[in-house]
Amino acid sequence: MASASHTLAPLNVAPESYIDITGCSPQVLNIVSFVVNRDKKALSEIFYTSMMKNVEAALFLNSSIVEAHLKPGLERWLEMLFCQSDLENLKAVFALQRHIGEIHARAEIPVNLVACGMRLIKRDIMDKLVETDLSRSELGLALMHVGHLIDYAFELMICAYSDSHEHSVKTHEAFRQQSAGINLTVEREKQHSAILEWENMLFRTMAQELNLDRLFPLETSQFGLWLRHKAPLVFGDILEISLIDSSIMRIDSSLLPQITHAALNNPRLDSVRTIVKGILVETEQIKYHLKLMFDRMTEMEVGRDALTQLFNRRFLPTILKKEIEISRKKGGNFSVLMLDIDHFKLVNDTYGHDAGDRVLQQISALIMNNLHAGDFAFRYGGEEFLIVLTEIDATKSVDIAEKIRQRIESSDILLSNGRTMHCTMSIGVAINDGHPDYQRLIERADNALYQAKNSGRNKVVLSSSILK
Repeated sequence: MASASHTLAPLNVAPESYIDITGCSPQVLNIVSFVVNRDKKALSEIFYTSMMKNVEAALFLNSSIVEAHLKPGLERWLEMLFCQSDLENLKAVFALQRHIGEIHARAEIPVNLVACGMRLIKRDIMDKLVETDLSRSELGLALMHVGHLIDYAFELMICAYSDSHEHSVKTHEAFRQQSAGINLTVEREKQHSAILEWENMLFRTMAQELNLDRLFPLETSQFGLWLRHKAPLVFGDILEISLIDSSIMRIDSSLLPQITHAALNNPRLDSVRTIVKGILVETEQIKYHLKLMFDRMTEMEVGRDALTQLFNRRFLPTILKKEIEISRKKGGNFSVLMLDIDHFKLVNDTYGHDAGDRVLQQISALIMNNLHAGDFAFRYGGEEFLIVLTEIDATKSVDIAEKIRQRIESSDILLSNGRTMHCTMSIGVAINDGHPDYQRLIERADNALYQAKNSGRNKVVLSSSILK
């Protein structure tokens, strides 16, 4: 029986320095391959049954994603890692590990969960091998082979995970420091006005004795959407956001229901006035904490596209990760729209690049005018744009995309010397499906855009399938 010749080496050393698969006899390698291939479904089932019982893992997993994607993916991974007959194929598998690590980093799956998963897989495969007819020495070699393969795969995965996570943290911090690329003075007044607008709507409804059941919560107002989706990205995890959120909860969960009940039963009771005063106290607290938030920030213009003043791609991962987290914790959903100006090259070729810049600027303004307070717009590259629509479903996402498309198609785009032109736009829409990797959502929207372009342009296409 040949002896094992597994060795450890630094990460920049080629895989053959880590694992010499010829250190095991063909018989041992074949047994390992046979067992893994035979029992990969059972191994996947055992693995995810255990993971779903983990409270921390349950935050990142749900049964539909596990069944549709993760179990088949784990089975393919097991087959690729353990059922290779030569070193060259094994090298290709190792190269894939970095990609897996990057996916885990994008999804922000904790490293300890990945380590736990690797440990479970190793244990389950070894348990299966113990049940075979391998001799004691052969079993020892087989167990070493399994252990070294998984350990090296994990090492490569963690290396990529660390690199990607570090880059993400730095980008998020840069986004926060540059205050989301906004003019803080303007934004402060805008959000202050949004609170006043909500107050005025409440008082108008009461003064005109309208149906108080139609009052909408402060959480779903323009200010509430901004606070939930954009304020944390701009200001980070600060006390004032939590205090404002607490005031909003007291207004929406307690004071508004009280005022509705009191007004319906006896609108002349002094209790109505007392409740209204309570709402005013809370909104004044909100304004005070909002002022403190803005006072602590300084205006910076990093992170915006210089031409269109939309966000650039640098902060897209930060925003999508935050939306995935909000969707997972609080429910609701969001979508991604990929937009591309049709035949834009002809604009540059016919009218010149200066005209092309004017087109991009005006279309950017048209896009922004059709978005809500919690939405985000990016210049994705060239004549391509990306929009993140928050608190929305598939039907409404398509409606907004269609509204943008129609608005652009019907607008006169002003060029120099009083000239005008018309443009059209193709749009792909993808609704978040709960998958923790934001890149999949972007790819689905991009595929839908590709369908829109290939089927005649100037149309909206909704992504109807999840990527395999």
